[in-house]
Amino acid sequence: LTTDETHCLACITEPPIFTETVAFADYAEQMQHMLLQYKFHNALHLAPVLADALRHALSHYAQQHRPDVIVFVPQLDTRTSERGFNHLRLLMQHIALRSIWGKTPPIYAPDALIRLHHERLQIHVKPDMRRKQVKNAFTVADKKLFENTHVLLIDDIITTGATLNEIARVLKNAGARQVDNVVIARTRKTPLK
Repeated sequence: LTTDETHCLACITEPPIFTETVAFADYAEQMQHMLLQYKFHNALHLAPVLADALRHALSHYAQQHRPDVIVFVPQLDTRTSERGFNHLRLLMQHIALRSIWGKTPPIYAPDALIRLHHERLQIHVKPDMRRKQVKNAFTVADKKLFENTHVLLIDDIITTGATLNEIARVLKNAGARQVDNVVIARTRKTPLK
């Protein structure tokens, strides 16, 4: 995503725990529609298209970074059962990390993060409540995996950054030296013109 709006005022005045976020597109119009259909209405036929968008964002990120470990935002088992699939796990199955980082890609650890609770969907709450909802919602399965590592965290959408920031805090507490994010879409701070 290339726009003039690279840093929002909130990130300038109160920097997040993560270092940077690369987004493929704005969360608007067709992209918004596709992500909502895929995630909440079982439109699994959209997985390859969304995985391709994620792969493009990863390729852009890989031009300047080589993380040690790649993880994604975890989903509760009950949420996976309700939906019938884990939306991020499915997208990652469509991406060959070797095609991005070569013969020795970063360690992909899909089960390294654990979600402990999920109050309600983040799309229905305001920023302050989002931060409260995700507080202490995550943990790591094995701290040793993250000792002195550069971690790349994958998610579908960044809105306020509350979830990604909370996970970055957990990862840093586990020993990670840097946490970056790659997402498919970001919600803009100002409406599209």
